[in-house]
Amino acid sequence: MFVFLRVLYSFFFFFGWLATAESSLAGTEGFTVCKGIPPYEDTGLPVAPLIILDPGHGGTDEGAKVQSVMEKRIALTTALLTKKQLESLGYRVIMTRSRDVFLTLPRRVDIANKSKAALFVSIHYNSSPNPTAKGIEIYYYEARGEERTRASKRLANTILYQVIDQTEAHSRGVRRGNFYVVRETSMPAILVEGGFMTNLDERFQLKDRKYLEKIAKGIAQGVHKFLHS
Repeated sequence: MFVFLRVLYSFFFFFGWLATAESSLAGTEGFTVCKGIPPYEDTGLPVAPLIILDPGHGGTDEGAKVQSVMEKRIALTTALLTKKQLESLGYRVIMTRSRDVFLTLPRRVDIANKSKAALFVSIHYNSSPNPTAKGIEIYYYEARGEERTRASKRLANTILYQVIDQTEAHSRGVRRGNFYVVRETSMPAILVEGGFMTNLDERFQLKDRKYLEKIAKGIAQGVHKFLHS
């Protein structure tokens, strides 16, 4: 009887600890603890790089909205598709949000910086008062003389080339931008604007999941080429 009680105690102690650990990780809205992943073991083998994907907007922050097309939704869909592509290439991925919730910019940055990820990719879609504006552009933050700036610019160029290759969309180039999430993150970071929702032709494409898969594949291939160049 005494042995049985000790085994029972150990069982509840372990699963109580596991629940506490999961609860602490799941404290961020939109951040999902992955179940079924074995604990990390130091085998001496290289660990796959960790990539942070940041779907723009979410929850009460819809982003741009044109007719039935909402930026927060297609940004999340694109990020989920990109996650799938990256994982198929062997990378580990964390998303700042994995569902339709609001997340502050500082919280997104905090998730990225605490994770010690290799790269940060924020995914957005564009709008303009000019309905003829079209194309894909990628932003990075420039701080003079910083290695992170050079790496971010190279990452932006590499991903842009791959996304344009996949989609055959118009390229608006790589640009400097003072966006909070690419300025305050500690790793190479970029912000992708995947097309203009206010352009009739591009809006039609952005409603097509197969087209979003092309954007996702381009982002994943760009990350892969950047990390292996």
